[in-house]
Amino acid sequence: MRTQDAVWQGCFGHWQPLFIREYWLPLGHGAWQGFLTQGRGAVVCKVSGVTSAVDWGFDLVPYTTHFVAQAVLLNFCHTLGLDPDHWAALEAAVANYDPAQDVILLLLGDATPYITHLQGWAVPPPECSRQLGDRQVEFDLTPKP
Repeated sequence: MRTQDAVWQGCFGHWQPLFIREYWLPLGHGAWQGFLTQGRGAVVCKVSGVTSAVDWGFDLVPYTTHFVAQAVLLNFCHTLGLDPDHWAALEAAVANYDPAQDVILLLLGDATPYITHLQGWAVPPPECSRQLGDRQVEFDLTPKP
């Protein structure tokens, strides 16, 4: 019997794929808006609050995202202290991805930075951006008076 995704992922995997599964729409939106304003680059997402008690289908996980343009990405990686062995792969991925279909994502959290090239989305980044714009009220987590 397979353990449910809501159970702490340290048992059989990592939290990063579950985070991506739950937050793909804002990640795709950030990637597309970044591409439109800055060209090729990567979405950098800093995640906090990932614990063994996270129920991925229910709990909100605090995170911030920003887009780092290709022209400054290697300098950004150096500032982060990212292993230089990963720079070439990241640079190649950013140079060759299809911004209308893919996302280059750098997740920063409780462990080693997680770099991934997300491809083949059922809802591509331009559509993520459109949907997030149409549904913005659903994503506003500001407490109402």
